[in-house]
Amino acid sequence: MTTATLVQQQAELMEELHAVLQRHPVGGAFRLLYAPQELDVPAGTVLVQKLNPETGVVELHPRGLSELSNADVMHEVLDPSDQALRYYANQAQASYCAASTRPDGSTGHLYMDI
Repeated sequence: MTTATLVQQQAELMEELHAVLQRHPVGGAFRLLYAPQELDVPAGTVLVQKLNPETGVVELHPRGLSELSNADVMHEVLDPSDQALRYYANQAQASYCAASTRPDGSTGHLYMDI
C-alpha cells in the first residue's frame, strides 16, 4: 500500500468539498480554488481570475486595487480558522433581500445592507 502524495490528498479533499457543495441547497453559488498557505497577497492587492487560453486553466494573478476594472473577477484569500472573521460573519445582517439566479440555474436570495 502506498501513501498518497500531498497533491493527491489535496485533490481528494477538493473532490470531497465539491461533493458537499453539490448537495447543499446554496452550494451552487460557491466555487473553490486552492491557494497555498505560503501565498502572500500584499495590502492593496487582490487576486484576479484570468483564463489561460492556451491551457484552458483558470489562473489567479495579483492586481493592485487601483488597477481593477469592472470586467475583473476578484478572489479573496480567506483563512477559515480566523476567529475574528468567523465572529464577524456570524454577526451579518441585511436590510434588503432580492431574488437571484445562480450560474447553475438554481435560484436564491441576495441579502444586502443598504
